[in-house]
Amino acid sequence: MHEFKELTVDQLTSEPAIVDLFHSHWEEIALNKELMKLKPLLDKYYQIEGNGMLLIVGAYADGELVGYSVNFINQHLHYADLWTCMNDIVFVRQDLRKSGIGLELMQRTEQLAKARGAQMMLWHAKQNTALADLLPRMGYRVQDIVFSRGL
Repeated sequence: MHEFKELTVDQLTSEPAIVDLFHSHWEEIALNKELMKLKPLLDKYYQIEGNGMLLIVGAYADGELVGYSVNFINQHLHYADLWTCMNDIVFVRQDLRKSGIGLELMQRTEQLAKARGAQMMLWHAKQNTALADLLPRMGYRVQDIVFSRGL
């Protein structure tokens, strides 16, 4: 059975499974590992949370944290009347990706964001991933394309 909980930074970082999940996530998606060292700036997350602009949703299977969605809710800098929920990171343990829990996690994130006043949801997806394939089927369109390279 899947369960979804809105979490604080403290709750997320105190989950026993979180270190393994963060490391698995980093191993899978970090393209430039020599530059992208896994080292979250927790003080910044606490600050954003304190401003009411952080939305964290934990996905649980049989009581164990198996995925998360971390998002920023903010007034858009170019469109003052638009409030967005921008996904920072989303991850589901690989062995559960075909179980539907990822889709449910995203839908729960959307519901909670809307309840907090967000009018638009923005998801970041790495190229050639299941998430990049799923988003168009959920009605999402490409908004921007981000390119990166080390300097």
